[in-house]
Amino acid sequence: MKTVFTILTVLFASVLVSGTAYAQIYGTGKTGEKQAYSSYQTLPNYNAMVRNALKNKPKKFDFMQLRIYYARTPHYDPIGQETLDLMNRYAYIMMNEEDEERVKSATLAYQAVVSNHLAHIDVILQALSFARQDRRFGKPAFFEWMRDGLIKTVVISGSGFSLQQAYDIITMQEETILLQRLGFRKIESFQRHEGVIYYNMHDVENVETGRKFTIFVNTSIPMKFLERQEKEAEKYRTLNIRKQ
Repeated sequence: MKTVFTILTVLFASVLVSGTAYAQIYGTGKTGEKQAYSSYQTLPNYNAMVRNALKNKPKKFDFMQLRIYYARTPHYDPIGQETLDLMNRYAYIMMNEEDEERVKSATLAYQAVVSNHLAHIDVILQALSFARQDRRFGKPAFFEWMRDGLIKTVVISGSGFSLQQAYDIITMQEETILLQRLGFRKIESFQRHEGVIYYNMHDVENVETGRKFTIFVNTSIPMKFLERQEKEAEKYRTLNIRKQ
């Protein structure tokens, strides 16, 4: 059976995260600086890495770079609920619709959603669930590989013992999965914002040893995106009020 995915045929060699990635993602805080997550340079790179992953499932795949690119594409969705709703809608049609043309259209739309959000852990977990039910949604082994690679990248992104060593996340669910994977029970959390950096401080307990301590999680990528969204929404509301 042909794979359910059809992507651009551009091949891309994975790029290691450089020292400039920090400024590219978090920004420098300069007034008036445009920190647009969407760029004509980022999207082709992201698409090429997706193509490489789907076609080759390479042993040395840079999941960190894929996440960085994803966070700068027009598709980026740090919360993910709307994206999951789309997946569910198309999946329902694929599994229940009798009209072949509608099934074909839904399949293509489902493929596009998954490809556009291949670095989103919620999307991967959902895709894995569907793939285990019906092979038309792809091979479970591929999504297991993506799941493990994305989670491992978050776990090794820091030590969490200080803000400078904070774990980095690009979606909200990554933080929840991180704590679960580390075997920590959350006791209390505090949201902080210093300059251009957003982060969470979690008082946690190791479920095996009972040891209690504090870990840091850098939430700058999703929080700055959501902050920018809110400012744009507020601007739109203001314009509408003035027109009335």
